Amino acid sequence: MKPQKNTQVNIITLDSLDEKTSILNMTTSLKASFLCGLIEVDGAAKYLNDTKSSKRQSRVTLHYSTTTRMEQLTMSHLGNQNVVYPEVFEQKSATHVVTGVLYGAQAFFVFDQWDSKEEENQHSKGKLETLIQKYISVDGKRALKMTDADKETADHLNFTFYGDFLLDHNPTSFLDAMQIYNNLPKHIDEDDKLAVPVQVWLYPLKHLNSQAAQLVQEISVALVSKSQEVLEELDEHIMRCNDIMKDGVVNNFTIIRKNANDFKSILNQFKNTFQKELARVLPNIRGGDASEGELANILKKKEESPFKKFVITTWLDKREKEITMLRSFFNRINEMKLDIVINDLDTLIYNTSIKNIVCLTFTSLHVCQSYMSEMERYLQAPSRKSSYHLSEPSEELIIQNFRQHSQRFIEFAEINQSSKTTRFLVRSKPDGEYLGATIYLYKCGHLINHNFQLTSKPETLVVDSQTEHSVTLKLRPPKCDLEGYRVEYKRLEDEEWKTVNTTDKKYTIKKLHPDSTYHLRHRAVCEVGVSQASDTIEVRTLPIIKPTGRHAIKDKCKEMKGGKLRLYLLPLKSQYINTVKKIETFPFGNRTSIKPSKSIMVLGATGSGKSILINGMVNYILGVQWADDFRFKLIHEETSRSQAESQTSAVTAYEMNYQDCFKVPYSFTIIDTPGFGDTRGIARDKQITEQIRECFSSPQGVQHINAVCFVVQASQARLTHTQKYVFDSILSIFGKDIANNILVLITFADGQRPPVLDAIKDSNIPFPKDEKGSPLFFKFNNSALFANNDKSNSSDGLMFDKMFWDMGAKSMEGFFETLETMDAKSLALTKEVLKERKRLETVVDGLRPQISNALSKSEEMRQTRDILNKHITDIESNKDFEYEVEETETIRESIAGTGKFITNCQKCNFTCHYPCGLPNDYDKIECAVMKDGVCTICPGKCVWNIHSNQQHRFIYETKKVKKTYDELKKKYEDAQGELMTTEKLFDQLQHELDDVTNLIYKLITESHESIKRLDEIALRPNPLSSPEYIELLIQAEEQEGKPRWMERVKSLQEVKEKAVIIANLSRNEELSPSHETKSQKRKSSETLCPQNIKVTKR
Repeated sequence: MKPQKNTQVNIITLDSLDEKTSILNMTTSLKASFLCGLIEVDGAAKYLNDTKSSKRQSRVTLHYSTTTRMEQLTMSHLGNQNVVYPEVFEQKSATHVVTGVLYGAQAFFVFDQWDSKEEENQHSKGKLETLIQKYISVDGKRALKMTDADKETADHLNFTFYGDFLLDHNPTSFLDAMQIYNNLPKHIDEDDKLAVPVQVWLYPLKHLNSQAAQLVQEISVALVSKSQEVLEELDEHIMRCNDIMKDGVVNNFTIIRKNANDFKSILNQFKNTFQKELARVLPNIRGGDASEGELANILKKKEESPFKKFVITTWLDKREKEITMLRSFFNRINEMKLDIVINDLDTLIYNTSIKNIVCLTFTSLHVCQSYMSEMERYLQAPSRKSSYHLSEPSEELIIQNFRQHSQRFIEFAEINQSSKTTRFLVRSKPDGEYLGATIYLYKCGHLINHNFQLTSKPETLVVDSQTEHSVTLKLRPPKCDLEGYRVEYKRLEDEEWKTVNTTDKKYTIKKLHPDSTYHLRHRAVCEVGVSQASDTIEVRTLPIIKPTGRHAIKDKCKEMKGGKLRLYLLPLKSQYINTVKKIETFPFGNRTSIKPSKSIMVLGATGSGKSILINGMVNYILGVQWADDFRFKLIHEETSRSQAESQTSAVTAYEMNYQDCFKVPYSFTIIDTPGFGDTRGIARDKQITEQIRECFSSPQGVQHINAVCFVVQASQARLTHTQKYVFDSILSIFGKDIANNILVLITFADGQRPPVLDAIKDSNIPFPKDEKGSPLFFKFNNSALFANNDKSNSSDGLMFDKMFWDMGAKSMEGFFETLETMDAKSLALTKEVLKERKRLETVVDGLRPQISNALSKSEEMRQTRDILNKHITDIESNKDFEYEVEETETIRESIAGTGKFITNCQKCNFTCHYPCGLPNDYDKIECAVMKDGVCTICPGKCVWNIHSNQQHRFIYETKKVKKTYDELKKKYEDAQGELMTTEKLFDQLQHELDDVTNLIYKLITESHESIKRLDEIALRPNPLSSPEYIELLIQAEEQEGKPRWMERVKSLQEVKEKAVIIANLSRNEELSPSHETKSQKRKSSETLCPQNIKVTKR
């Protein structure tokens, strides 16, 4: 025995069996015994059994080796005299004797790190080697201090210790490993008994005794290496199976994990079988009972079996490629954040809100099982000759189908993932008909298609034509079933795409900006969604060639839904002349002071054709020709209204400010009025008259006028009472100075002389006349304005329509030439007419209750006088007696909820004007009953500001009251302050009667002045001031029986009562009691006057 101190430290980066056996100084023969399991290892030698379980496992091993002493036998020790067990020679139970033992200890520190990819191994090994090298050089007396980076690396390490030492605890961390490493020399130095044999020397017994057993032959290094290669090859295959099972992708497809696990199990079975074969044959070869050829046959048989390296490697390569494809697929859908369900088909099928399930089905994840079946059969009968060749389907075809279907599936899912009725699923299912992958379509829970063709990306759009505002496209569909297309477009500078759906293969995108660049693309639409967009094309719309004249105006207008012709509504902006009365003006174009301005008012009966005639004027002014395929509209008729009602609802002024394209050399204002005489009766006509008055009176309204245009129908050969009423109603609005500015516009005319001219002539209407004494007129035929001028119209229709158009154009030309020569007339006199007429109407309405009260008071005085005459005897006898007379009582009647306004005098408790058009009390100075700030109606003639709007009106009822003579006498005595004799009492009654008579006369005088003024200034008397004329209107209404005739008759009868008062006032005649109806006398202040009272001037 002699000391032999030696210590070595190595860092091992390889994990092969050759590297391990070399470190442990194992001979080839010993290696062979280890490979076939003939020997067991312990202590540090257990390191031989620790192989990596994964290709993604980076391993670095720190090897510590030390020797302490050497024990050795000399030749004198080997003499026959020293043989203790001679029977080993005879029994041939041993071949060698130990002649030397080297004592020491070894330790292996195995550090493992898991990498995400196999390619990272070298980098990880380098980091580990550097880390270990850094800390094994640290003096064991100093504490280990690690940097943060080193700690992070160390925290991800797995550590395993194999050694010939008995440790106090199992190390788990890098720091534990380094601590143990630093303490190893100390343990050996302190206790030599801890050393174990690390190497022995053998001497053949044959050299000592010829009878001893001996090794016949050693197994060749080549065969041992080949056997080692097979086992390492199997370990590597098993390692790849482990990697497959640990891959995250197999969590979604358990069939992959199951196949890999089954394959690993088969490999382990074969490995065990192979090792058993080696364990059986190796001792026989060494002892000479078998030749090396038997081992060579085992190796050859393995390469001819299903377990030959190429087949296994190919099988594993395909599985890894499948995982790579699947990983790539799932990485992509995760990056795109697609909502795709994995394998959970049942959940989607039972969800009733889901109509369609598009399922990407991987069909070839099961094809590997046939090979495993063949391997299992071989293990069961290894003696059976096998010539198996891996015969899986074409890998290229599988990859091609996988890529094609997964690509379309991802694109389709990305585009349609927002769909509420379609969901997307990925699953695995064997389907031999469709290799690699296919797409299943489930509809309402049922599989209806095993190879559903998702709509593919359409071909690029083709531009067929383009204009300033549109692009026409030819759509090029993909080869699959389609339901239509989705066209998408946006301007170059915009962010969002606009979409339109169509089923046509040719589509025009309209309403585009001119001279603008657009991006366009389209998608195919199928039953479950839309396809990927086609390649985007860039198109630029044509620049606008700026139109002029009427065409320029057309482009600024809004197109209306019409018939054959394109109709455009002129762009007008409303401005109110009077917001309460809703009287509006609509300016067209910008005002200019360079050109003169003409104003006309268009009036006529309902149905006379005013609205369409005004539209004709506008089209003439703007230069529209018969051949143009469009027309303008200034007035849009409300077709929902009855033709018996006016299509114009309010007085409206249209200001046509001069533009270069005008056919007239001036600006032109058209004042359109609602038609008189429609089915809504006289009340409606009063509203129209009031609107005209407001239009003329408002500061923003019309201040002068060039012509009053009277629109009549050509066919009226004679005027009915109603038609004459319409004529007179219109003419009564204006002052006498307008007479020479009245023009007749005849509608519905043909080439003949209009019959209505004779009717106008016979009616003595004050129109200007031509040289022949006929009224100055212009005739039109409105039917041609919006007539179809398309050549598809009949030849006769075109001929007549064009004839009427030309006739109208000629009349328009003459009309506007005449208008140019007509001077503007001030509306001052007309305003006065309207004001006086309003005042008279208001005064009469206000006088009626006062006159009624006065006459009732007079009647009360008369009755009282007559009763006193009857009881003269009782009076003289100083006897009291009771009598009955009629008195008028003031009553408040609510008007709340009627929407009407009123002017009440708060001092007189009297209704001065009802209904009144002024809602605000501070405007009451403008009320029609006010003159010079004082009310002309209330009994006290009070100032305007004690008048207000209230929720009631004052009415008067007559009732019988019982009185006594003593009460009457006392009343007058209290009033006079003295005793009343019979004579004085009669004088007082007569005095009161005279006061009442004077009041009636004063009221009548005021009304008579308004009537006289109207006679002086009005162009025509108000037709409603003639009781006889109104009676004719009542008879006409009763005979014609048109809709709502009874309502109009009732209105006429009420107007007739006023007309009687006005007629009597104008003739200064007695107010007859025949004008008083029984119902009015019974109900209220509607009573006109009692008999026996005559008003004369004093």
